[in-house]
Amino acid sequence: MATKNGWLAAVLVVGMAVGCGEGGGKAAPAAGPNPTQKAASQAANTGSSSVAQTQDAANDAIVESGAPGSTSAKTGSAKSSTAGTTINYQGSVTVTVDLDMLNSSGQDAFPNASGRFTVTANGTVTGDAMVGQVTYDVHVSWDTAGVFTDPVCNASATIAAGSNWNYSLAIQWAKTDDLNWSISATADVAGALDATVTHNLKTWTVTGTVTRHASLSFSRTAGNYAFTFGINGQHVIVATSGLEIHTVISTMSALDHIIIEIDGIAFGPYTLAQIWWWFAFNWKC
Repeated sequence: MATKNGWLAAVLVVGMAVGCGEGGGKAAPAAGPNPTQKAASQAANTGSSSVAQTQDAANDAIVESGAPGSTSAKTGSAKSSTAGTTINYQGSVTVTVDLDMLNSSGQDAFPNASGRFTVTANGTVTGDAMVGQVTYDVHVSWDTAGVFTDPVCNASATIAAGSNWNYSLAIQWAKTDDLNWSISATADVAGALDATVTHNLKTWTVTGTVTRHASLSFSRTAGNYAFTFGINGQHVIVATSGLEIHTVISTMSALDHIIIEIDGIAFGPYTLAQIWWWFAFNWKC
């Protein structure tokens, strides 16, 4: 598990050593991917990361539905005195997520994404406002097209309106008083991807599967807010552009242990910062 600030600090590191050859397949050369391999991986990652960003936004919306203000430190001020003071999860939840919304600080909550989708979650709640849990079956349906842009390589992925994803989300909570409470959320998605990616005047069709496990924790202890998270997963993606066809398999077994296999050649394991350095994209597992 890593803190949000720790993750961001790691990504910004630019002086690093690169490990190679682990994870099966033919070991990659020490120099890293060639331009063709890099372009294919950028297209595949930009498309598949749309699932990750959608799931994260949907998770936050569901957590917020039962504990208003509990996710505020992710998207704005962490100093709200009312954050998480009322915990009241329902067995049926429907929320609309607008990726162009502003956060509590008046800034774009999702600066590299746009579009709108509806989240429907159904489950059984046990417990009360002080301690309990609920496991939701979550359905995401895109009301408009969704557009996701990688801020590093500027590749842009479009998810068509009407696209649908399903996944499970388990939420647990415990509360002593307004200044001492915790909420944990664990989400698992295994979904199909069908996106169009544009990059450097080239259009890619990106298809495949995205498997992702995300664990989140929001808490206040003696009034101090904390947010932690952990992710792992695998993207198995076919990226096609004209006569080019590439298979890109990206596996994250831990936050800073990523292997990327491009047409049978394995690169890594890498940290998040090394992915930025060698592949020039913003990893979103």
